[in-house]
Amino acid sequence: MSPRIALLTVGHPDYPMEVGAQLGHHMCEALVAAGVDIVWDGEAVVDYLGAAKAAREALRADPEGIILFLATWIECSTALAAIREVEHLPLALWAIPMFEQDGVRQSTGSFVAACALRPALIRMGYRPKLLVGFPDDPPTSAAARSFCYAAHCTERLKRTRLGLVGYSAMSIYPGTFDHVLLRRHIGPEVVHLDTYTLVTAAERVSGEAIGEVEALLRRTCGIETEEERLRKACRLAVAASDLAAQHHLHALNVKCQYELSQQYGMTACVPMAVLAGRGIVASCEGDVMVTVSQVMLHYLSNQVTTYGDILDLQGPEMLLSACGFAPFSMADPSRPRAIRELDYPGFDGIICSFALQPGPVTFARLAEGKGDYYLVYGLGQGVHTDLRQGRFPALRVVLEGEPDRLMEHLPSQHLALCCGHLADELEDACRILGIRAIRI
Repeated sequence: MSPRIALLTVGHPDYPMEVGAQLGHHMCEALVAAGVDIVWDGEAVVDYLGAAKAAREALRADPEGIILFLATWIECSTALAAIREVEHLPLALWAIPMFEQDGVRQSTGSFVAACALRPALIRMGYRPKLLVGFPDDPPTSAAARSFCYAAHCTERLKRTRLGLVGYSAMSIYPGTFDHVLLRRHIGPEVVHLDTYTLVTAAERVSGEAIGEVEALLRRTCGIETEEERLRKACRLAVAASDLAAQHHLHALNVKCQYELSQQYGMTACVPMAVLAGRGIVASCEGDVMVTVSQVMLHYLSNQVTTYGDILDLQGPEMLLSACGFAPFSMADPSRPRAIRELDYPGFDGIICSFALQPGPVTFARLAEGKGDYYLVYGLGQGVHTDLRQGRFPALRVVLEGEPDRLMEHLPSQHLALCCGHLADELEDACRILGIRAIRI
């Protein structure tokens, strides 16, 4: 999905608007080229009545954020008339510096207006992002794009429904969370389901639906387990997918251990990988905070995300590995993919057995403090990785940051992971949410 952002242009009746009008068009073109859906009527407002009306009109398009373009010097009251109408949305101020025209340095007053307006907004409790530069300036356009995707992320978080089957697995303390505070401060609604609901749903699925998932798995991976075992996992995959549709879920976390892996006799690793391939953010072990972290990375990147335990840290090299879950699309394309038995004492089920693809990665973890939240994240380079212990999915990541800093701020053993580098987007999202970002 593309971010939908409204561009509002404000100015002053005593200042020339020609340059601002032209730059407004260029801003739209630059953002559209960056994959942003822009809402803009092409008009500039120069008084408080017009500003308030323009903001209300922009809301009809259901934007996810507002860029207020200060085309000239403005009266702060004009800007505030617009901002008060849209203050529930992420806000950026875009100003232009002086420029050369006919050999003379010129100013529209835009930069001065930003210097007057932004400190007042901060004093009022707003958290605007400041953009200073021209649309054809790569750092400025990149910063604008980052804001747009962060706004898209934080607004979608408010509308996200995250399914939780069971609760924290194996008494993992970092997997616990405060439902009410998460809903208020970060956004997602957590829809709680019992393991019994999933298991009974699995027993009711049709043979045709099971066959479709089985065919998908056989096309995707080498199968190194008995057909009966594979079909049992397919039953869980169909049931989980049906529950996601029934409850309008955007993400699903299943507590596997011990109910599924011991009592039911089938882990959720492969079913969750199937869901990830269907566009549902998926993870395991009842760790809601890592799932929300995956959702954030998904919204910022439009990519499939995963998670892993930090299994080892040798110098700058970190080993991430889940106990059997990994999305098929994140597999290393140069290596074979297999589905095989977990084959570990005390647990019963089948797993995704392949290494993750190398390349630039972002890892992150949203954490709950004492009534507040913060995000720990870092960038790295995934490198060629062998299967952990010859069977478990894994990725070795060479950190860009300091290993000691990672251990100092690590909030849990689970870290969300996606391809690509998303530092600016995560920083913007944390600013919008009003939470602290800690970069490794």
